[in-house]
Amino acid sequence: MTILLVLNAVLAAGGLCFAIVAALRPSALVTEDADGAGVHFYARMYAAKAVPLCVLAAVVPFLATGAVPGLCLLGAALSQVTDAAIGLGRRDLRQVVGGTVAAVVHTLLAVLIW
Repeated sequence: MTILLVLNAVLAAGGLCFAIVAALRPSALVTEDADGAGVHFYARMYAAKAVPLCVLAAVVPFLATGAVPGLCLLGAALSQVTDAAIGLGRRDLRQVVGGTVAAVVHTLLAVLIW
């Protein structure tokens, strides 16, 4: 269980890092034209939602068991499934694999601590 908790926290921290990079420099993650004001706006909107969710997913399972951390993790898993689906549409294998692995770990841990 400890290994899964740590793996979950590492994956959530990775998501946090990607969200911060997306907000600060979208062109680092987007292969298409990433210079417009709209791209920066949506990247910051993504980060505004992803950063708190990643922090919750990383920290809450260490502090509690039951419904609250389970729901936090399921929310994070759903977010990662959505990211993976977007990556699939863009044919970005890294995004698909990363989102899928994170979703599986978040879901597995949610089931175990609920």
